[in-house]
Amino acid sequence: MEKKEKSGLATDRTRIEHGSDRSRFAEGVSIWSAGTAIIQKEFGKRRGRTAHGDDEAMPMNTPGLKGALVGCGHVSKYHLAAWARVEGVELVAVCDRDQERLDRAGAVAPAARRYREFGALLAHEPRLDFVEICTQVNAHRDLVEQAAGRGLHVLCQKPAAAKRDDLVAMIGACERAGARLMIHENWRFRSWYRALKRQIVAGRLGRPIRVRLAHRDFRALRPGGFADQPYLAREPRLMLMDMGCHLIDCARFLMGEVASVSAAMGRFGPGNAGEDVAMLMLRFESGALGLLDFSWCAAPVGARLEWALNESVVEGSAGTIRLLEGGSLVFLGVDGAIELIPVDLPPPEEVYLEGYLETQRHFIRGLLTGSPRETSGRDALATMDVVWAAYRSAEEGRVISLERTLAEDRASG
Repeated sequence: MEKKEKSGLATDRTRIEHGSDRSRFAEGVSIWSAGTAIIQKEFGKRRGRTAHGDDEAMPMNTPGLKGALVGCGHVSKYHLAAWARVEGVELVAVCDRDQERLDRAGAVAPAARRYREFGALLAHEPRLDFVEICTQVNAHRDLVEQAAGRGLHVLCQKPAAAKRDDLVAMIGACERAGARLMIHENWRFRSWYRALKRQIVAGRLGRPIRVRLAHRDFRALRPGGFADQPYLAREPRLMLMDMGCHLIDCARFLMGEVASVSAAMGRFGPGNAGEDVAMLMLRFESGALGLLDFSWCAAPVGARLEWALNESVVEGSAGTIRLLEGGSLVFLGVDGAIELIPVDLPPPEEVYLEGYLETQRHFIRGLLTGSPRETSGRDALATMDVVWAAYRSAEEGRVISLERTLAEDRASG
């Protein structure tokens, strides 16, 4: 009989998940209904915030934290479902300019008050602790600055910003207000990447040599591939901006900071304005290498899209670890040894949601305990710098040094 250890965030996983023997997750089924109850616990009085929103916590003695969600489009259903399961949080308001989307979100969170304008929400919700921003990227800066002006902590959907100046302004606004800014990079919080990181830190691979990550799908070739997010088809910077931040963040999480990037990309789908295929070669500050492969014109081999599980391999001087389609890992040693590394997962229909849930728990835990957040605004800036450098590399046909590029940017003001 299987024995499963109860655990908190990012603790050891022990149960093998035989994903191939279980039914696949049907996206959207029971997701909206998951948000019908808000789980609350008792937490403590608020304490003062520091200049960077990092060092002081809210002791666990006062009622649960109150939050609002802004932007009720396609992806918000997963955020809402996750908030319904985050202990100690009460979602008191939702906001969207589109009435249909707002009503749909309100049906999931019936206790939440509904607003068409963010300014009205801020004016009528004086007891908020945080806001989550789930809008399109072009609205992020304005909304973050408004929230920071009220001293509210912010969890912001990826990509953090389309332009570096905007993200720098978002970071500055929150730091001046003593508010936390965290970007919702939920792939690194998925169980298999946490387990893979633990193996690397434990030295199982020896010296890390290379990481290979891939995200593939037929989205750009499939009729109606952008029907759930039609605005994406109009974006001149598409796949690398929308999905690149996920894989780059995971690569940084596993291997450390990026020193240089070389990229090539192209557009092959008939209905989208931006690139739908991209290839990135990374050199990390450690000397290790990275190969990131993005395509919305290819079959998702070695992946489970309904879980956001993508082909992932890390190679080292002692062997290789590969992510399996069932969510577990396999170690292939230089000496020929083969070992399955179990990764504990929730039921198949909840695996995709788990990444959102663990990300949002991490954000709340940071507010309550003062612990650092992994994907802070400044951390996200390091990810987005690689994204922007990759576009520059593809445009100019050369390797881009992150250190040199940032120095040039600073020198130019």
